Amino acid sequence: MKKKRISTRNLVFVYSVMILIVAIIFVAVAFYFSRTIRAARHAGDTYSAASSSDVNFSKYYVMISSDRDLDFWKSVYKGAYEEGIKKGVCVEMMGENLSEDYSDTELMEIAIASKVDGIIVYADESVEMRNLINEAVYDGIPVVTVYGDSANSLRCCYVGVGSYNLGREYGKQIVKIAREYELSNTTASTHMNDTLNVVALVNSYSDNSNQSLVWSGIQNVVSTENHSDIQIELSQAYVDNRSTFTSEESIRDIFRSQETPDVIVCLNETDTNCVYQSLVDYNKVGKSAILGYYDSESILKGISRSVIYSTISVDTYQMGVYCVDAIKEYEEYGNTSQYMLADVTLIDKSNVSDYLSENEEVTE
Repeated sequence: MKKKRISTRNLVFVYSVMILIVAIIFVAVAFYFSRTIRAARHAGDTYSAASSSDVNFSKYYVMISSDRDLDFWKSVYKGAYEEGIKKGVCVEMMGENLSEDYSDTELMEIAIASKVDGIIVYADESVEMRNLINEAVYDGIPVVTVYGDSANSLRCCYVGVGSYNLGREYGKQIVKIAREYELSNTTASTHMNDTLNVVALVNSYSDNSNQSLVWSGIQNVVSTENHSDIQIELSQAYVDNRSTFTSEESIRDIFRSQETPDVIVCLNETDTNCVYQSLVDYNKVGKSAILGYYDSESILKGISRSVIYSTISVDTYQMGVYCVDAIKEYEEYGNTSQYMLADVTLIDKSNVSDYLSENEEVTE
């Protein structure tokens, strides 16, 4: 029986059709956003908030983050959206109303093609992201990076947290735990070789320099401020943060493949929740102290139940406000502050009840 060969001409035709389909989808998405921009500028709508129905928007900004479903980013967006209303700017979380999932770089391409008035993006230090930010700026679109930076790009401002100081705060918590271990003889692992094993979870797929700054801050405090007889051993474990599922699998592998660390440092909301759940699932509550990130309801409850030792709360709403303010200032004066840092607060057992009460009031 003869095998049928696909001719080169047929292959070229198939590939051409595929490229054409992708191009049509891209143009359609860009057209959708272009129409949304015109509607926002002339009609004064979008988002679900009824309070914006009487606002006439003169500008249209987009926010881009692949983690937009997390409470962290919802709060950042809320701050940006509500500040936008005050200043006649429509801010949309890009990608929410699209039928397909697009990467941050793909959404950047769509935003540029749609000729939006401003871009707020969770960036990284990759060459691809830097080139896209520069392309937007060359096209007259100001770009603000938020929480993740592209320091060598032409972005007008970075809005986030002081990563080195954040690391120092984690370091102080680690030193505090070491002192508690020294004073207590009730935990089995307290004086195991007089060593406190600390693992920091870092994103294996991120080119973000913030992680390195946090790590430097931790190292600095541990090396200079640990006056206990407990030796603190610091190490990193890489987590695949491309999705919640991959994060869960990476963290579960840590619990399956090695001895449970005495302290686990989490640098984002997803990892904090995953470690919290893993300690419960593997029946290791009390064997490891979690230093978390963000103040979602589940994380606060974890602190109140003594599963999470403490967490760093970032004023995410303030971050969103700063993003809009930075672009508006750049539009009006041609420049703005290179860095705007949001407030951070440490939450632990001593003050968690205050934050739980606030969350209950908001829910009501």
